[in-house]
Amino acid sequence: MNKIKSNLYNLLSIVLSILFIYGLVLIINDFDEIFSNISNLNIRVISTASIVYFLSVYFRYLRWKLIYKELIGNYKFNMLQETIVGYMANNIFPFRLGELYRVKRISDKESEGFIKILSTVFTERFTDVLALLLFIIISLPFIREFNSKIQFENNEINIFDIGISLLSYIFIFIIFIIISFILYRLKLPYIKKAILIITNFISSLTIFFNHKRELNKYSYLTILSIIIWLIEAIVYYVIAIEFLPNHNKYELIYIILIVCSITNLSGVIPSLPGNIGGFEFFGTISFIILGIASAAGASIIITVHLILFVPISIIGIIILILEKLNLIKNQ
Repeated sequence: MNKIKSNLYNLLSIVLSILFIYGLVLIINDFDEIFSNISNLNIRVISTASIVYFLSVYFRYLRWKLIYKELIGNYKFNMLQETIVGYMANNIFPFRLGELYRVKRISDKESEGFIKILSTVFTERFTDVLALLLFIIISLPFIREFNSKIQFENNEINIFDIGISLLSYIFIFIIFIIISFILYRLKLPYIKKAILIITNFISSLTIFFNHKRELNKYSYLTILSIIIWLIEAIVYYVIAIEFLPNHNKYELIYIILIVCSITNLSGVIPSLPGNIGGFEFFGTISFIILGIASAAGASIIITVHLILFVPISIIGIIILILEKLNLIKNQ
């Protein structure tokens, strides 16, 4: 049964990614321009963006260290190395299952409970979502200030129309909550048991927030999360100013914050490893909605994704190879 569920989930990931890629093909006007843009990109720009990204990885390590020591205590493994391996695994396994691979590795090395370690990763992801949503909320008013009406192909779309679409999704979510509440009130045995299991699981994952902690712990966690995503947004910005040299640099900052947020939040949707397809689709769509031409937007997103995907995957694989060789040597 688990194998069937796994196969169905993998099939869903493949289907959705194919649909995203197909959607990307439909909205891009000029693939030749994209290939030309990317092939002509200066290696200095790519190197700079890659270094900036690894700086964000270092701050991710610092944040995970803070969470891990607070929830579990001291550790013996190389946390920076495991951070890199975890992000490498996310590029290999679909739907960010690399996180589970990282947790399994730590659980085996430290003899700690799987769920307890998973709670440290969940805390990271939860603060990621909050930081990214904060970026969107802060940035949208500034985009509206420069361009209250956005051009999408040949039609004008008021930015408030986007808000109405978002409210539709919120309405669907509320309906789902109401239905779940009604089912709970019916007190059917199997539903009650399932809810209890889910509630206990969620409680275990959110243990960082379930207990009162020193205010500075929450402050450091918030600051680190904001720094992490500001640094990653710089990766987008470094590439964007190369493809959009004539665009208003001030407005571009807020556009990048929104696009960075949306592309990373899209990772919650089942997709191929590394969010291939979904990352490009949502990133390009976001650029178009914010007034950037599809070819330029796609060029930026594809380049950024390569920078986020290739270097850390190579280093992660090297770490695993060296680890394997060292294990063989010690046997």
